[in-house]
Amino acid sequence: MSLYHHLDISNAEELLQHGNLVIPKKVHKDQDWTLEQLQEHLQWAVDIELYTIPFYMAAMYSIKDQGAEARRLLRSVVNQEMLHMQCAANIANAYDTQLVIRAPSYGGTVPHLNFALDTPNPTEIFTPYSTAIGPLDVERINTMCIIEYPNWDACSRENNGTTDEYGSIGEFYQAVSQGAKVLAEFIQGNVRQVGHFSALYPEVESMTITKDGKAGLPQVESLINLIVDQGEGLGERKQYVASKYQNRIDDLQPSWDHFEKFSYLREQALPETYALGFGNDRSREVQQILLKHFGDFLVAMNTVFRGGEVPDFAAIMYKVGGAIAACWENGALPVFSKTSTTTGARS
Repeated sequence: MSLYHHLDISNAEELLQHGNLVIPKKVHKDQDWTLEQLQEHLQWAVDIELYTIPFYMAAMYSIKDQGAEARRLLRSVVNQEMLHMQCAANIANAYDTQLVIRAPSYGGTVPHLNFALDTPNPTEIFTPYSTAIGPLDVERINTMCIIEYPNWDACSRENNGTTDEYGSIGEFYQAVSQGAKVLAEFIQGNVRQVGHFSALYPEVESMTITKDGKAGLPQVESLINLIVDQGEGLGERKQYVASKYQNRIDDLQPSWDHFEKFSYLREQALPETYALGFGNDRSREVQQILLKHFGDFLVAMNTVFRGGEVPDFAAIMYKVGGAIAACWENGALPVFSKTSTTTGARS
């Protein structure tokens, strides 16, 4: 059963209301995995990937120069986060997870992860940082580095077996991979699978899961590897993206994983970004327009990953991007949920 089973997935107003949800606890032993626990982990995998998309998009559109290197690098990351969300959803659907995609919550801690479990703790390295939606600045870049922080020491941490939390996205996906392997008999091929982005990655055998049971496990593992490899990479001494997971069509640095791209931006001069105003009727108007389009995006995502058709999905994404840009151009902070502050005020 979905953690959001009570929500109407066709109602944008409901999907724009984010809430506090129970985070699935870490499973320490193979014999302790249940299908319900794996489904909870897979719902959260989709949530993690969605969380990054508005955060990165808002920072990207805050850059005035559309041809700036930083903007182009961020765009490549946003596109891959959309792919990661699709991959996570395909895995979830292969295990018959009833997904619901709703507005993320920003401004608190990065959801699902306890970075204090990492050695070293990335929040002590990449500081100051902020999880609030904002322009591309030192705080936002540091947060991006924290989110994509490589899981270099996860396997050797002594407290790894005593905590119910995960310290990084890499460690989280290690658990998902193990749970998927233990429960491979439950894999169902061709269940609500979405195959966009295939043209950008011709070396990837399949972006969808088409086989049942253990025969489908290599496809599941390939999608997990794609997510991890493009995101935080494989380790301290192997910070590059495997050839088959590289987008050589429109990625400025196809061999760089997300952590490497953000680390690079951290060392560069910040590009000029739009300034926030003090709030007026126009800023509130463009924020409401963004909420409308982002609500449409959430409905579209729920429809697609429930097996429905959205013929104008590209147009929906274009409108979200345009509305984010309009917010910045009018001195308004982009907002992505009904419980966000909808004023164009400076912080």
